[in-house]
Amino acid sequence: MEKSTSTGPAGESFDFVIIGAGITGINAAYRIEQQFPNKTYVILDRREEIGGTWAFFKYPGIRSDSDLYTMGFAWRPWSKTSPIADGPSIAKYVDESAKERGIDKHIRYNHDVLSMDWSTKRQLWDLDISINGQKTLLQAHFIIGGTGFFDYNNPRATTIPGLENFKGTVAHPQFWPGDLDYTDKNVVIVGSGATAITILPIVAQKASQTTMLQRSPTYIMSMSMHSTLDTWIRRLFPGYLGYRIIAWRFTILAWLFFYFSQFFPNAARKALENATTAELPSGMKYDPDFKPS
Repeated sequence: MEKSTSTGPAGESFDFVIIGAGITGINAAYRIEQQFPNKTYVILDRREEIGGTWAFFKYPGIRSDSDLYTMGFAWRPWSKTSPIADGPSIAKYVDESAKERGIDKHIRYNHDVLSMDWSTKRQLWDLDISINGQKTLLQAHFIIGGTGFFDYNNPRATTIPGLENFKGTVAHPQFWPGDLDYTDKNVVIVGSGATAITILPIVAQKASQTTMLQRSPTYIMSMSMHSTLDTWIRRLFPGYLGYRIIAWRFTILAWLFFYFSQFFPNAARKALENATTAELPSGMKYDPDFKPS
């Protein structure tokens, strides 16, 4: 369990306070234990479970957009053969990683950080915390923010004129109803970003008709979920070394494609167009439904 380094008028004091029990927060805790074994830390999360984004979002098809070989923990490599994983699998991976290292014992759930104030005189942060509506105080020498990108309570607002006249069900991915049944229904997905792209294939399996309403298409390139090369790498280099080789392979490929796109944008655009066209049914045109503006 967490132990206090000192107790003052502001309550418990830690060397490090980590905000967020997602991938960033758990990784930060591991690094603290490895590099500063004599320092104390606590992880605060406003929710009641570990996993951050991957435990919070429940919409159909939620998955990673990046490969888990590079996005996962270097100290506990992603062991699945598929580089892309769904949300529940990633949340489970984060949970198991934390428990394996005992990091979970340092997590305090339902702790909402209301404010943070730095005291130059005391060289400490004062944190106002709400625990299920009850306020308390903590102190820390350092704060690590692992809060992620999304505002769980207030997603970016979108105004759709006339939506109030729609008589059907309107669902936002961030607050997806657990009992929403879209079987044999006509579904319209507004947007063509990463979230829409992951929702559409799953919804289309059960809905009567699925339509993506988009202002501009997104560049899309499919990738194999299983690589023969990676299989051979695992056979030749079992364990951690094989993982590092695969992780570096994905890193280098992403780096090369990024700079290829920077220096040869027209060629990169053409390569993406060809990749998308190859996936389309016979007779379906690339332009305008799949050509980004």
